[in-house]
Amino acid sequence: MNTQRARPWLNGFLQGQAILAVRFAETYKSAGKLPLLGGKGWQRMSDADELARIRQRKLQALREQQRQQEAAKQAEAEQAKEREKLIQSIFLPDAVAYLNEMRQSKPELATQIEDIAIMLFSEQQLFEPIPKTGVQLVERRLGGVESRITVKRRGKEATSLYEVVRKDLTDKDKG
Repeated sequence: MNTQRARPWLNGFLQGQAILAVRFAETYKSAGKLPLLGGKGWQRMSDADELARIRQRKLQALREQQRQQEAAKQAEAEQAKEREKLIQSIFLPDAVAYLNEMRQSKPELATQIEDIAIMLFSEQQLFEPIPKTGVQLVERRLGGVESRITVKRRGKEATSLYEVVRKDLTDKDKG
């Protein structure tokens, strides 16, 4: 009868000891202690071994990072080649030369014009290659420059065609 009462207590005690043993082992593993072969218990790694392991991990991480950067550069270069090939097929040679000149002074605008042309090409809205005048027209529209026709009469200052026509029409209505 005495053993039956002790058994639940013993089972609880053993479970508690097992939990403590697991926590003890986890603590020592996280502290860098490894079991020695031959049952001699736990022993701390030497600092040199630990440094070598850390260096090895960092070196592997750096190598992986370099591989990823090289892969990204290679993919970017491949995309640039494909883009250039597409631009050569979308624009006439004089327009390509004009875009290359524009890229020197206004790189954002040149890229924007190319993007628009590529989008139109991908949507199958271009039916023939774009000439230089087409690039210049898009450049002016994106730059906010409007076409203006000015008229200069003898002895008078230059005015817009709109103003001249409006004045002529109002003079006809009065006269």
